[in-house]
Amino acid sequence: MSFKAIRRFAAIAGFAVATLAGGIQAGTADDWPNQQITFVVALGPGGSADRTARLVAQRMQDELGVPIRVVNQEGGGGHVGHSYFLNMPDDGTFFLASSIHPYISNAILELDAEYSLDDFAFVNGQWTDIDLFAMNKDLPYGSLDEFMKAAKENPGKMKISVVPGSTGYINTLLVLEAYGMSEDDVNIVTYESGSAARTAAAGGQVDLTVLGADGTVPIAEYIKPLAVAGDDRLPEWDAPTVNEALEPLGVKVPSLVGSMRGIAAHASFKEKYPERFEKFAAAYKAALADADFAADLKKQKIGAEWLGPERTTQIITSNFDILKRFQEEK
Repeated sequence: MSFKAIRRFAAIAGFAVATLAGGIQAGTADDWPNQQITFVVALGPGGSADRTARLVAQRMQDELGVPIRVVNQEGGGGHVGHSYFLNMPDDGTFFLASSIHPYISNAILELDAEYSLDDFAFVNGQWTDIDLFAMNKDLPYGSLDEFMKAAKENPGKMKISVVPGSTGYINTLLVLEAYGMSEDDVNIVTYESGSAARTAAAGGQVDLTVLGADGTVPIAEYIKPLAVAGDDRLPEWDAPTVNEALEPLGVKVPSLVGSMRGIAAHASFKEKYPERFEKFAAAYKAALADADFAADLKKQKIGAEWLGPERTTQIITSNFDILKRFQEEK
C-alpha cells in the first residue's frame, strides 16, 4: 500500500472513530445522571433543612443510581449558599436542597441579592411550616375573632410574641389589618428564638404567640390553638384556618407560609435539559411516595409532601409579593 493510500485510510478510520465517539456521546445524553450529584444546603449543619436534605439524598441515590453528597454553605441567612449554588455548573450535578422559602425571597428583598426568583427552578416544597395562632390556655376567649375584638377594645393591652422578620410576624400584621388595626394597637413582644416566644405564651408572659405549628407541639397543654395560617387545617390541631376564623368579618387574608424545605435546580438547567429536570423531579416524587421512607421521615418529624414544581413555584411567588409589600412599608 502506498504512503498516500495509508494516509487516506488513516483519515477515513479517524473519521469513523470520531463519528462513533460522537454517536456514543449522543446516545448517552439521556443516561443522566452518570456522575456524583451535590446537594447544597444554604444553612448550617444539624438544622431541619440539613437533616431533610441528607435523608432525601440517601434515598434518592437509589432512584437515580449515583451517589449524592451534601455540602453546607451557610451565612447571610442563606444568601451565601444561594450564591454558591448559582455559581456551580447548571448541568444537573448541583441542586439547592435547603429552606427554599422565605430565605431566597428575604435575601432578594433585604440583602439586594444579584439573583432573582427567576434564577431558580423549584422542584418541590417538601415540608413547610404553617404558623399557628396560639393563645395562653387561661384566657377566656374562645376564638381568634373574640381575641382580636378584645384587643381592639383594649388598645395596647394584648401581648403577642413573635420572632423578628418571621412569617409569624407578618401573619400577625395581616390579621391586624383585617380588623382595621395596626401593630401599635397591640403590644408585640419580639424574641430571638421561637422557643423563647412559645415559652412566653405558655407561661402567660404574653397572651398570644404566632409561630410554626410543628414547633408548638411541645407546649400544647399550655396553649389554646385559635387558627392556622394556611389554606388547609392541620390534623394535629383543633383549629380553623385564619380565613375560616375571619368569616365573621367577611374578609380574607393571603396565606403566608413559613419555612419551606425542599429542592430547587438552576432555571437554566430546566431550560437546557428539560428531560433531566423531569427525571430528577420524578425520582424525588418516587422517593417521597415510598411508604417506608415517608414513615422514617415522620418519626423524625419531617414532612414528605409532594407539591410539585408548579404549585411550589406558585406558593413562593405569591408569598414573595406579600413579603415585598411589607418590606416596602418598613
